[in-house]
Amino acid sequence: MTYAEKTKVLFVCSVNTCRSPMAAAILSEFGGDRYSASSAGTFVFREAPISRSAAFTLESVGIAKGNYLIHRSRPVTKELMEKNDIVVAMTAGHRDILLRLFPEYEGKTVVFPEETEDFSRGDIVAFQLAYVKLKKGIEKMFLSDDVKKEKI
Repeated sequence: MTYAEKTKVLFVCSVNTCRSPMAAAILSEFGGDRYSASSAGTFVFREAPISRSAAFTLESVGIAKGNYLIHRSRPVTKELMEKNDIVVAMTAGHRDILLRLFPEYEGKTVVFPEETEDFSRGDIVAFQLAYVKLKKGIEKMFLSDDVKKEKI
């Protein structure tokens, strides 16, 4: 399957250094054969790297294997909203912001099914618990029973 044939998914959180890049990495790992995942933020002011704790958490479960260290945060734009098939707001608040900025994309904007409030200032345990919630939500949204059984 080529990139053009994959469903393009954009995860959106606030600063694009924890929740949304972790979600994109998880979907890429477990559904990369069918999905092309990326991330952005609603309040990004500079190209910040992924949080050290987020990168450590991903690597500790065998995801990203260092590849996510090149991540730089980016703001959500009209172009990103347009080119993606599904836009996943990490909270209802993010969805509200997206729909105020880009009301024409309401039909492709959904809220992540697991409550994933900001954990960026938490300790490593907060990141590990967030990983579990993110993976569970991604399984609910994107992965069939066959894929879940094969990857878990």
